[in-house]
Amino acid sequence: MRVILLLALIAGCAAPRYSLTVLHTNDIHGKFAPERAAWRPDSAWVGGFAPLSGALDSVRAADSRTIYIDAGDLMTGNPICDIVENGTEGGALLEMIERCGCDVISVGNHEFDLGAEHLREFLDASGVPWVCGNVRWTATGEALRPAYRILERGKLRIGVIGLILTDLAGVVAQQAVQPFTVQDIADAAQLLIDELDPQTDLIILLTHNGLEKDKELAHSISGCDVIVGGHSHTRLTEPIIENDVIIAQAGSYLKNLGVLRLEIQGDRVRGHHGELVELLTERFQPDSAVANYCRQFEEQIARKYGDTIAVAATDWTRSYNGTSAIGNLLCDLLRTAYSADFAIVNSGGIRKDIPAGPVRKLDIVELLPFVNSVTAFDATGAELQIFAERQAAAQMSGKQETLQMSGIEISYVNDQGTARDIVPLVAGTRLEAERVYRGISIDYVLISQADKYLGFAPRNLQPTGVVFSDFVIAELLKSTAPVTPAIEPRLIQR
Repeated sequence: MRVILLLALIAGCAAPRYSLTVLHTNDIHGKFAPERAAWRPDSAWVGGFAPLSGALDSVRAADSRTIYIDAGDLMTGNPICDIVENGTEGGALLEMIERCGCDVISVGNHEFDLGAEHLREFLDASGVPWVCGNVRWTATGEALRPAYRILERGKLRIGVIGLILTDLAGVVAQQAVQPFTVQDIADAAQLLIDELDPQTDLIILLTHNGLEKDKELAHSISGCDVIVGGHSHTRLTEPIIENDVIIAQAGSYLKNLGVLRLEIQGDRVRGHHGELVELLTERFQPDSAVANYCRQFEEQIARKYGDTIAVAATDWTRSYNGTSAIGNLLCDLLRTAYSADFAIVNSGGIRKDIPAGPVRKLDIVELLPFVNSVTAFDATGAELQIFAERQAAAQMSGKQETLQMSGIEISYVNDQGTARDIVPLVAGTRLEAERVYRGISIDYVLISQADKYLGFAPRNLQPTGVVFSDFVIAELLKSTAPVTPAIEPRLIQR
């Protein structure tokens, strides 16, 4: 009898079980308005804050215990990021995500794009709290933002820690990141987890780190329940598990809402289910205030950027790890206009595909959203050999970024996973080691990230002062027939 009573007492004292729905987005990149879904047979309208508001309302109506969090890169990708609203460039995006009831946002690398002072101004203007636990102002030691936020839903306490990739300097213009010190993400995460664990029932790392790095992070820490990530633009249609940590990510450009349902008991996640909800405009009735606010900026941008400047004869597609149609086109335009021996552009700076048909000014500023200046430079044949070796190795990795090129062709042999016999040609001719060749590129490649992309310091730099996107628009306006990019490969495995 005593045993039965004891078991009954233990059962009665079992920790309560809570449910929580984590709604999440990442890498919005200024994509505040719907776009045609080229991947759908019906080309339906998808994305933007208006359908997001409707989707959020729908979930919240069915489940009172929800949080909505975003993993960063709200900025850079659309002219709305340059419009001053509420005292700061990009302020309209802050207003939109606040009106959608976002609880917390983690700082992404593209929040740094307009410089350190804009970053401070932008974050200070936000009605939504931003978190970042591993970046400090070097001069003062002050944290860029609070490291975490504790959210309460009933008796449930959720710790949300913001973290950004350790190699921030490798993905941001040097002048923008120079004022900051970045702590190793795993070291910072563990310290913050240990601090928050006694205070919370659930710990979420809200990271701008990329999926592969998030997997590594999960194996480097203990005490974390969930990682909601960004940076790699990965569409995880359902969460993955690494070292008992649930990892979720919702793609990019506000095309999907991540929905992660958790069952929590005794300071542990006992069950979970996650999915992505496509933000189709026809499916979700938007909040009228959000929709009306967005519409005024759609109309403003359409007036300024809606004109057709060219016609694409074929789809202009991009590639991160090899030759692409749009990369060939951009580099050919540069090399020809500036009478250079060769042209190079970073693939990561090319941000969208453009389908066959009319090309608007808006398409080009979304394609090339960064304020990069066209810049000429010199390189010797010996230096270009170093560059070629770096490009071949990057392509062989299958994951690293290669550069788009014109006037230079690189071929190599795959020797059991290693690039060998690397042969660069300029104008179809082998390099002369001592000869000086004239190149054309952009300042981000040549000044901010020369070591990463080139492997040498370029000489005789000559900035033109011409913004790359403005140059491309001007060149396309000269076209009198539909534009067909050259499609031949320029980085070739023999």
